[in-house]
Amino acid sequence: MTPAIPSRTTPELDELIVNVLASSAALGKGIHPLVAAEIARLMVKVNSYYTNAMEGNPSKLKDIEAALNKKFSKDETRRNFQLEHVAHIQVQEAMVRRLREEASLRICSADFLCWLHAEFFLKLPPELRFAKTESGKLVPVEPGRLRDRGITVGRHQGPEKETEIRSYLAKFDELLSPEKLAGPQKLIGMAAAHHRFLWIHPFAEGNGRVARLLTTAYGIKINVGDNMLWTVARAFARRRPDYDRNLAQADLPRRNDLDGRGPLSEEGLLEFCTFFLRCCADQIQFMDRMLELKELTRRYKRFIDGLVAEKEVSKAGAKIMEQLLLQGEVPRGQALQICHVKQRRATQIVKELLDSQITRSETAYGPLRLNISADMAAVLFPELA
Repeated sequence: MTPAIPSRTTPELDELIVNVLASSAALGKGIHPLVAAEIARLMVKVNSYYTNAMEGNPSKLKDIEAALNKKFSKDETRRNFQLEHVAHIQVQEAMVRRLREEASLRICSADFLCWLHAEFFLKLPPELRFAKTESGKLVPVEPGRLRDRGITVGRHQGPEKETEIRSYLAKFDELLSPEKLAGPQKLIGMAAAHHRFLWIHPFAEGNGRVARLLTTAYGIKINVGDNMLWTVARAFARRRPDYDRNLAQADLPRRNDLDGRGPLSEEGLLEFCTFFLRCCADQIQFMDRMLELKELTRRYKRFIDGLVAEKEVSKAGAKIMEQLLLQGEVPRGQALQICHVKQRRATQIVKELLDSQITRSETAYGPLRLNISADMAAVLFPELA
């Protein structure tokens, strides 16, 4: 599995590291914190959309939204796809809670990786817990259990025995845990860990999803992507041939005496880490454009005006919606002042906005906050998903 991390960088990689660190830290600074939190909530769905699309799941953002509201398709196949999204989103939310609450959590440990795997598959019905062997045979997946048979991914043959896999995972934790790395190495470690986990391929099924969840966890740990306003999975899915090719390059054995000191190619790993950080920089740049406040406000107003034109929201309700983007939330009592109406009408307007599902409230009498639906997201963030 060595080298676990490149022993050198390149001018491009150094520039990417500076770019990603600076641009990620600055992302969303002009947005109200409560609005940014709602966008981050949307991005959890977007992350699920792309990571599951990479596994052949064709669900759209509206299908995911419906599933989260317990509205499942009557078609069994589409319903199963929706269930995969619900499971993935619930696992990511549980993972983020653990990261916030457990400062010493070792995300590269076998325990944590097996926990991610178990959490995902335990949230699926038993009939979806199967893996397909190379011969096409379906075998049951045991949630959280390391595989005990060989596996081939492209031209790469993963380690075969469970004891061998455990040994590699121990080395993975030892060499690639963010706690063991310093400065810019942490960001390179995030990229290298993505590949080296997939090289080990410790599970019979679900390795891709676990790898991308690990990448999310790694970003939170090293304070890159901890604002949850972007997802590198979008770039991986949209550039799938490039992603697969770069993974395969990093699988290659050492080419010559100048290609590092381990059994695997350091040059291939360096190329993958560069590709990985290009993808990160690309997605941060994309979301930075999407979050530019003047243009975001313009698209938001267009969406609200469309709702008014379709008579889905009243003009009075639109006034409250305009305030939400700027101030993050609107106490229910403010509806009277904003709309210049009496209490009874204000109550009707609040109900209208909640029923339309473009706002939400944490409690029965709490302030209104933005609820970015799939329809709203399509206008606010074109080409996001």
